[in-house]
Amino acid sequence: ALGLALLAGARAETGSPMVAIPAGEYQALIRDKNDPASVPVAAFQLDVRPVTNAEFLAFVTANPKWRRSRVSPLFADAGYLADWAGDLELGASAPADAPVVRVSWFAARACAAWLGKRLPTTAEWERAAAAGFVSENGAGEPDYRRAALDWFARPTPTPLPVAGAGRPNYFGVRDLNTLVW
Repeated sequence: ALGLALLAGARAETGSPMVAIPAGEYQALIRDKNDPASVPVAAFQLDVRPVTNAEFLAFVTANPKWRRSRVSPLFADAGYLADWAGDLELGASAPADAPVVRVSWFAARACAAWLGKRLPTTAEWERAAAAGFVSENGAGEPDYRRAALDWFARPTPTPLPVAGAGRPNYFGVRDLNTLVW
């Protein structure tokens, strides 16, 4: 299920602290023969950690139409916020400091706007997510590849660990390739 990973845009006073990701390139791992080998990406700001359940709870509290019992089926499926105990109750499966998961793209976009931010573009997210622990391109870093593969080799823990507890990448962003994707 989709998690509300990280938000981009201008530095806002609410939500996760942000870091500057410098201009660079996004190189697709899989591309069509007509796609460019790389896409330029302008500098942008990105949250240092995923959006938490507590932050999303504040959003749905202030915006009732995004509560689980009220959200339009056009904007979320039946699994929307299914880990929560209720509309305004997180419960044992959704600790306040864990990343919010099982949200729709529409809800993620609305939450980002409410926080004064926006969702990153695919190229922005890929640029930030490609960073290793010690360089802008983690593809050649054995420790980085091992950490990502180790995460995917284990069953997803329930509940999820604290958002932002993972090792920071080269830009200072955490949990891009582990908790939510």
